[in-house]
Amino acid sequence: MTRLCKLLIGHTEVLRKPRPALKNQVYTLLRIWRNYNHDDIGLERLLRLSLASAQFLTPGLYIKHFSGRWGYQWRNISTEVLVLLKSLFPLVSLGTGVYTSSWMALLSVYLVTETLIYLAALMFLSDATREHISPRRSVLLLFLNFFEIMLTFALLYLHFNYHQQGFFRPELTSVTDAVYFSFVTAATVGYGDMVPVAPLAKHLVMIQITITFVFVGLFLNFFSNLFSRSTMLHSSYRTRKFKHKSGRRKS
Repeated sequence: MTRLCKLLIGHTEVLRKPRPALKNQVYTLLRIWRNYNHDDIGLERLLRLSLASAQFLTPGLYIKHFSGRWGYQWRNISTEVLVLLKSLFPLVSLGTGVYTSSWMALLSVYLVTETLIYLAALMFLSDATREHISPRRSVLLLFLNFFEIMLTFALLYLHFNYHQQGFFRPELTSVTDAVYFSFVTAATVGYGDMVPVAPLAKHLVMIQITITFVFVGLFLNFFSNLFSRSTMLHSSYRTRKFKHKSGRRKS
C-alpha cells in the first residue's frame, strides 16, 4: 500500500484537507449570486448560475466530496480515475455489444453531458471556485475527455443503427465503422463513404460537429493559454531565484 501511495502521489504528503466539495459548491453558487468575484450580467450570469447549479447533478462532485477526506492528492486521483473510467465506458460498451440496450445509450448521454458541464464550469467558474487548476494535468484529462466524446457518439450511432432501418447508407456493420465515422465527423472531413439518412442521424451529426468546434475552439484554447501562463510564471520564478542566489554568492 505504501508503494502504491508513493507511485501515485510521490514522496510528499499534504496533511491539510480540502474544504468539503459540497459545501464549497454551495459557497461557489452564493459567490456568483452575490457577484463577489465577478460582475456578470445577462447571458453570462445565467450561464454561470446554471453551471454552478448543474454541478449538484453530477457524480464528480460527490466523488470529490467523499475522497477529499483523505486530502487533496486523493481527491485529485479520484477525479482522474473517474475521467479514465468514463473514457473506457463507451469503449467497453462497444466491445461487449451492450450498446443495443436503451439504458446504456441513456447512461452514455448522461456521462458525456456531465463531462461537458464539468469542462464549461472550469472555464466560466474558475474565479468563483477558488481552486488551483494544474495546466498539465488539465490538458492530459482534456484528451481523455475528447476520446470519451468521440467514442460515445460512435456508441450512439451504432445503437440507433441497430434499432432503426435506414439510419445510415450504407448501414454500419461493425464497431470499427462507427468509431471511424465518429472521428471523421469530428474532423469535418466528410469522405462520403457513409452518409446519415434518418433525421435523427443528421441531428446527431450536427450535435457532434458543434461539440467538436466548441471543444477545439474554446476548451483547448482556454487550457493552452492557461498552460502558457503557468510556464511563463514558472520560468520567471526560476529566473528570480537564480538571480537571488547569484547575488548572495557575489556578496
